[in-house]
Amino acid sequence: MHGLVMRSVQTGRDLGGLTDELQERYGITRRRAAFIAQDQNRKATATVTRVRQEGLGITEAIWLHSHGGRHPRKLHIEADGKRYPVSVGMYLDGAYTWPGREPNCRCVSRSIIPAVDEGRHGR
Repeated sequence: MHGLVMRSVQTGRDLGGLTDELQERYGITRRRAAFIAQDQNRKATATVTRVRQEGLGITEAIWLHSHGGRHPRKLHIEADGKRYPVSVGMYLDGAYTWPGREPNCRCVSRSIIPAVDEGRHGR
């Protein structure tokens, strides 16, 4: 499954193709395959984002709740707009996590770039 997901991410997040492949290969329902495709793509995207942030020397980010979905997580709503260290994530519900890592999480992050951030507040 990992290989299927990585190919999907590398080819621009073709969720439809990944859903079809998962359904065919594992004999699961279309709904389950679509959930897995979306969830795994979000996790991969979250990981790529974090690695890019760290590679650029970005040490902090702001958690941004998507305000989407029918059943938003209370702790993810409360985390909206709060800073967290990129290296460890945000402490939510007894564990550290990053936006997009939990099942059905549509949250994202905004990188904090110190020189830019200081310039905004220094005026």
